[in-house]
Amino acid sequence: MKKISLLLAAILLMFAVLVGCSETDPSEESSGGSSGSEGDEESVEVDTNVEAADVEAPTEFTFGAATVGGFWYTLAGAMSDTMNELFPGSSTTVVEGGSVSNLLGLGEGTFHIGFSNGQTVPEALEGKNAFEEPIDNVSTLATLYPNVFHIAVRADSDIHTVEDLKGKIVSPGIKGYSGELAFKEILELNDMSYDDLEGIEYIGTADAAQLLRDGHIDAITGMLAAPVSTYQELDTTLGIRLIPLKDETVEQLHAANEGYLPYTIEGGTYENIKEDTNTVAGYTVLLANNDLINEDVAYEITKMVVENKDAWANISSVMSDFNAEFSVENNVGNMHPGAERYYKEIGALE
Repeated sequence: MKKISLLLAAILLMFAVLVGCSETDPSEESSGGSSGSEGDEESVEVDTNVEAADVEAPTEFTFGAATVGGFWYTLAGAMSDTMNELFPGSSTTVVEGGSVSNLLGLGEGTFHIGFSNGQTVPEALEGKNAFEEPIDNVSTLATLYPNVFHIAVRADSDIHTVEDLKGKIVSPGIKGYSGELAFKEILELNDMSYDDLEGIEYIGTADAAQLLRDGHIDAITGMLAAPVSTYQELDTTLGIRLIPLKDETVEQLHAANEGYLPYTIEGGTYENIKEDTNTVAGYTVLLANNDLINEDVAYEITKMVVENKDAWANISSVMSDFNAEFSVENNVGNMHPGAERYYKEIGALE
């Protein structure tokens, strides 16, 4: 049994909040879409339990995460420390990255493993959008938790549908992040574009919340873990509503990109929002480079991630639903043969 101290990560998170860096807001893609643990300033101790694996592993692993202070970076740090015990004689280096850059790094062999968003994986496999060429040497080890598409407005707003955003000022998050890209696709599927809006504010979730509170914008959108603490605070102090997506919009998003999966934000997720909200989610995934991570090593990493699920949930409640069955059910793209062997061995995959 091992005690991993994450005090440094918590201090860095506190510093990021104090200096007002919205780019490292834990609810943003750059931070991996964190949860209600946003802003935690206390030391977190994580219990992990592994035995040294009798396999030939790389002497050095490189782990693509996201910006310091966010959940992806903190989770990668905890996992990498555990990997160092799983593979004695090996070391793991966590590198700042992001959903797209991690996939590019994995494809190029710069990273051995890394996090990305599920809706970005099909684009990489097909060579679309940010990917000039298909990336065919990357596969999934585990699917961890959902980043859910939210549209939030003030409770007294006259906005009730996506179409009602016409003539309104909206913050879609940081330009080029997954939430903004999803919002543009959703507008297009509803015969709209940014030209139909009065204005766009490219800012982080915390700053957007303040603008919504002050009446300077009409709506916030983003791919966020549910619940996200910024919205919880708005729900209790300002009063907000969530705008649902039409069934056909959800179906069209999934048809165009299998990484967008139907999702319901259940009533009560935010205390004063009692009704269910129909939307989509893209799931955070742990990926591996097939050329650098062989079947035996992938098997051991997948086993480590699944069998220490309670340790990761102790870092953030966003991981509370994660287990082997969850990972298999929400898998997007190709599964690594080593991961597949592990899931079959424990009965999570037929």
